[in-house]
Amino acid sequence: MMMKRFLTVLLVCMLMFTLVLSGCGARKEEPKPAPAPAPAPAKVRDTVIIALQGEPTTLDPQFPDDGNMRAVTDNVFERLLEFDGKTLQPKPGLATDIKKINDTTWELTIRDGVKFHNGDSFTAEDAVFSIKRIIDPAYKSQQVSYFSTIKDAKVVAPNKIQVATDGFDALFPKRMARLDMVSKKYVEANKDKVNTQPVGTGPYKVIAWNRGVDIQATAFDGYWGKKPAIKNVKYRFIQEGSTRLAALKAGEIDFAVNMLPEYMKDIPNVKMETGAETYWIRFNQLRGPMVKKEMRLAANYAIDRKALAEALFLGAASPAQGQMGKEGYFGYSSKVKTYPYDKEKAKELLKKAGYNGEVIELVSERGRWLKDGEVTEAVAAMLTDAGFNVKIKFLSWQEWLDTLFTQAKAPALQFSSNGNGFFDIGLMYNTIVHSKGSQSVMKNPEMDKKIEAARKEPDPAKRQAMYDELALYFYDDPFAIPLLTLKDIYGLAKDLEWTPRQDSMITVYEMSFKS
Repeated sequence: MMMKRFLTVLLVCMLMFTLVLSGCGARKEEPKPAPAPAPAPAKVRDTVIIALQGEPTTLDPQFPDDGNMRAVTDNVFERLLEFDGKTLQPKPGLATDIKKINDTTWELTIRDGVKFHNGDSFTAEDAVFSIKRIIDPAYKSQQVSYFSTIKDAKVVAPNKIQVATDGFDALFPKRMARLDMVSKKYVEANKDKVNTQPVGTGPYKVIAWNRGVDIQATAFDGYWGKKPAIKNVKYRFIQEGSTRLAALKAGEIDFAVNMLPEYMKDIPNVKMETGAETYWIRFNQLRGPMVKKEMRLAANYAIDRKALAEALFLGAASPAQGQMGKEGYFGYSSKVKTYPYDKEKAKELLKKAGYNGEVIELVSERGRWLKDGEVTEAVAAMLTDAGFNVKIKFLSWQEWLDTLFTQAKAPALQFSSNGNGFFDIGLMYNTIVHSKGSQSVMKNPEMDKKIEAARKEPDPAKRQAMYDELALYFYDDPFAIPLLTLKDIYGLAKDLEWTPRQDSMITVYEMSFKS
């Protein structure tokens, strides 16, 4: 019995041992799953599509005063000096150094190793040619008022030029930061192509302009400076803000200018910055009903600027403070404030002027600036409510530009926007008020002398005092209706990175896509 029990236990143990061995030996090594392939790095996009509100009139950067053009040419052409996007002060560009020789002479050192897009070298001769071309009366540049102090330029060494001015010019370095450099050889040999096939030294070169459709540019391989992060740029022309917003949301474009304030909640990546623009209405003081001072004062008291800013811009605009400019500009005066809205005073002034209800034409355009058409219509309604008989006339962009810069065509009133690229009130006085200014339709020899004296004054404190005096004078005898100062509103794709600038330059070379 004992033996039988022993044999049974032994048999069970052997069976269990066999099962264990059998089990271990039968299990096959499960193949380890292959490691998941690492996700391919997201391909960074190499083309940015920018929607402008209008098509440039030309791509010759020295002729028109055209913001649509500058959106393109600011990336294609360069200047001897460039504005720093943060400090708004001039810094070296195609010139590495600038120094004042005396009160009427400046010397600039030309940068070595700079190439034009066609392979030609940028030289001191090109710099002198560019300066002389833009001030040549025969060329009739719309920008000439910005450079009216410059009398001559010459090469004094292979890499040095000297520029002569008509007196001390505190704004000279800023002027050099706005004067685009062109190729003497290319311009002289290709007069039929200058407007459409630009050749600059900038980080991008234009490769196609399909009229009415787009302008295409690509990074310039021979660029002397920092290479842009985005290889290609395409500019499309979409006038309506709602269409730009729809295209942005649909991913058809990456960047849209002049977005309406009420769109901000729907914009994937909204950017807003204090811009350079001041909306205004120009008076024709050479002929017509606005010659009378009382008429011009009445127009200023008839406008409710606060209502315009709040109703149309939702905080993206502020009433102009009785002058054409913003706090922070040199020469901005704290001596004047915005005209109060006083319809009854406006009516009294109209009566005092002997206004008989004759039609007063208000010329404007629609689509170049944010809500420019709506502002024009609102201003016309306010003037009408105060007793003016206003007739609005909207022109195409080209017609509007021609009217602005042709004194003989100037209407009684013209809506415009002043982008002060020098951040200095002196530029505005020289361009709009001085009788020789490119946008001036007035003649006041006494004030011309004061404007010239302020421009040539080397002492900043004395110069500021002179602009205070001018601000007070023109508050009581206005040359315009200063309306609103604007903020720039941009719409960007979610993966596009860019920091707006106070000078309103659309710098593609400072953009990048998130990786």
